[in-house]
Amino acid sequence: MSVKGILLDLDDTLYKYEETHQVALNTALELIHNKHAIDMQSVVEAFNFAKQKLKSILPNVAANHSRILYFQLMLEHLQIKPIPHAYDVSHVYWDVFLNNMILTEDATQFLDKYKDIPICLLTDLTAEIQYRKIEKLGLTKSIDFIVTSEEAGVEKPHPFMFKRALTKLKLSTDEVIMIGDNYKKDIVGANLLGIKSFWINRNGKGSSGISNCCTEVKSLAQVNFK
Repeated sequence: MSVKGILLDLDDTLYKYEETHQVALNTALELIHNKHAIDMQSVVEAFNFAKQKLKSILPNVAANHSRILYFQLMLEHLQIKPIPHAYDVSHVYWDVFLNNMILTEDATQFLDKYKDIPICLLTDLTAEIQYRKIEKLGLTKSIDFIVTSEEAGVEKPHPFMFKRALTKLKLSTDEVIMIGDNYKKDIVGANLLGIKSFWINRNGKGSSGISNCCTEVKSLAQVNFK
């Protein structure tokens, strides 16, 4: 297989999203807890309620990841005026998040190894935040294109996300590979179009069945297609 382009996930593929998110979220929730004298359990429950409510209102679009909307709905649920607090808490969250992001060692090695092959990031979230992550992680010279769910109007595994990336790379399905950590979103989405993929399964997660188009690996260091 001659690979002429790489479709690459960002969150939890190039850096540890969950760990970074928890640090940022804990800081944001503690701010609300301290500023408004609300017990921490109620704060956490309100956040979880707000997150699920937003995802039910806005399914499968980039806005359902919006932290400022999470915090707005959360504060409204707690009967606290969201203006200006939702904006302030959102900024604290993202400042802490971005300052705690670290590119994984295997990601650094992978990007250097395949630096001559064009890369298009394929990612579910709003464009501005993902661009800030790219800048913070020092990826501006490594990434050639990006497709966000905000741009596409849909989220992975919708085929339009992948087709949009192919259009930008000016390549066909048999000339690219998809690499990501989320089997349902990254791998199933790619395989539905016949795009070969590498599933980064760092934690040994189970799946309903590995496609013939998919190669399962434990890290980016094990990805090899040259």
